[in-house]
Amino acid sequence: MNTSPPAVPDRAAPAPRRSRGGEVLVGPSVRARYLPGALIGLPLVALLLSPLAGAGLQQWRASRRSAGHDGALEQLLAPTWAQLLLGALALWALFALWALVPLLLTRTLVLLDEERRTLRLRKGLRIRDRGSVDEVEYAVGEAVRGSLGLIGVRTPGQAQPRQWVVPEIGWDDASFDGLRLLQAAAGFTPAPPRAELMAEHVRSRREAAHRELATRLGMPWREEYAQDDAVFRAEFDRVRRVLGGKEPPREGDPEP
Repeated sequence: MNTSPPAVPDRAAPAPRRSRGGEVLVGPSVRARYLPGALIGLPLVALLLSPLAGAGLQQWRASRRSAGHDGALEQLLAPTWAQLLLGALALWALFALWALVPLLLTRTLVLLDEERRTLRLRKGLRIRDRGSVDEVEYAVGEAVRGSLGLIGVRTPGQAQPRQWVVPEIGWDDASFDGLRLLQAAAGFTPAPPRAELMAEHVRSRREAAHRELATRLGMPWREEYAQDDAVFRAEFDRVRRVLGGKEPPREGDPEP
């Protein structure tokens, strides 16, 4: 009888998205980039513009009734709330279509076939370039949104590698994990998980802001402030009270 404990999955292991054929998506999928805007941003815009669409439907209904038409659709649009609701839904559908078509035509990602160790660069609906995992000279990118993934592919005989640019490589965890898996397949040390890099990014930005505040007050910087936000805020408030004459200064405090 096997009494060994069950295997625990490695939380740091890459978990990228895959195509229907099993290829790893290095970069965000259309669905990942489209759904947040289509389900959150575009409905809000459509709701704000719904009075304009409602006015258009009201005018259309009036013209239809003046022409002698009074069917189910004209009766459905009689209430103002129905005009606003249908107007918002129509604008939502229109905006969603307008957003989807450019995204399909301009998306850029890399498809990694782990078994064949091949790469395909897809731009829009076409494959623009091909390569091998063994030809990858570098694969880098940042975890923050808006960052680019850079992949250098050099075939034998080429003087300089071809640089593939993947937009929004840090769109979400799965998008960045595609790059991490490519790094591992190419023999590089994979980047840390995106959650860890984002936590460090937030910490470094907070530290930079705190250092600027400390410099403005003439407050001495201590390394513990970089790790403990509460300690910095407590000391920062104390120094402000000292500069305001509400608390006696200590040794090393700036002079009021």
